[in-house]
Amino acid sequence: MEGNGDGVGRRALIGALGAGAATVLVGARPARAGGDRPFPRTLASPATDGGTARPGFAVQTVGVRWPAHAAAGRLRFADRQGGWGRWGTVVEGCPAGAGDAGPATERLAFATTPGSPAYELDLPAGARAVALNGTDGPALTAAPAAATDWRTRLAGRPFLTRAAWGADESLRFDANGAERYPPAYWPVQTFTVHHTATGNDDPDPAARMRSIYRYQAIDLGYGDFGYHFLIDEAGRVYEGRWSGGDALPGFDPAGWMVNASHVGGYNAGNVGVVLLGNFMQREPTAAARRSLTLLLAALAGWCRVNPVAAVDYVNPISGLRRSVPAIAGHRDWGATECPGDVLAGWLSGIRTDVAAALAAPARSALFAG
Repeated sequence: MEGNGDGVGRRALIGALGAGAATVLVGARPARAGGDRPFPRTLASPATDGGTARPGFAVQTVGVRWPAHAAAGRLRFADRQGGWGRWGTVVEGCPAGAGDAGPATERLAFATTPGSPAYELDLPAGARAVALNGTDGPALTAAPAAATDWRTRLAGRPFLTRAAWGADESLRFDANGAERYPPAYWPVQTFTVHHTATGNDDPDPAARMRSIYRYQAIDLGYGDFGYHFLIDEAGRVYEGRWSGGDALPGFDPAGWMVNASHVGGYNAGNVGVVLLGNFMQREPTAAARRSLTLLLAALAGWCRVNPVAAVDYVNPISGLRRSVPAIAGHRDWGATECPGDVLAGWLSGIRTDVAAALAAPARSALFAG
């Protein structure tokens, strides 16, 4: 499959994925967006393998990883008065997975809390946990970056660049200034839908994203965000994986997608879109579903992928093969509960909705800017 590098297609995608306000290119590690407001650096504790942990900041998210063959373990949070809540089983989330050699060998979870001073863990051997806080860290500082003006929306849905949600671009670089996960680009074959399995009704989705980004980039060793695009419950669409300094999110100028880390063994040529929240039993909001449909329609149209077709996916790096829907759920690639029972059950209808959105009468509405 060839990338679509024609100017009309590229302008259409930018129009479809544009921000609702002036945005900032991310190549120079920006720290501010929307004026002078600085974003905080995400706080993270050292990893622990169990017992009681008091990280010295209000815990908002705990990222947990454990061997795929083991039970998940238990966790409980302390309240601000010093008492302890009930033990709860760690709820498996999206296992994501870096690389293209084979499936992920770990399970992952994010436990969320409004802000706890401590937590206690009962984990299996080989498990590790990290506490995170995406709101209370010191302000990021960085050299100013050049601005680009899209001033368009995804059919009325605001789009937030990495700068607009406060991505700490320093996390992408090691101590020597080298990129931890240098971009590589591949023609698009398929799209995969995920859920974060974090708490629903999140009061600050951007802060949660900053915590997930830090955990994936540093603690899991991915070197960057594992997903290309994210969608919150209000229907806002966010830029995930950094793809270069040309202001085209997720792609290079030739129309090839940047490699990411969302389905271990099957990342190259596979665009990852994740909904914030847990959809094992609960439905995504109407706004989130609408944005997912429009985003997938914009991407499928530009990449010339039939949204209702089956795809014989071939990993261009490893040669791994798998037959999946063109718009797949994470569980179509292997054993995982992601993207949740409810969202997985919706995917057939979403494929149909995407195809309808790509029909000629609706196409102009998709690319309105």
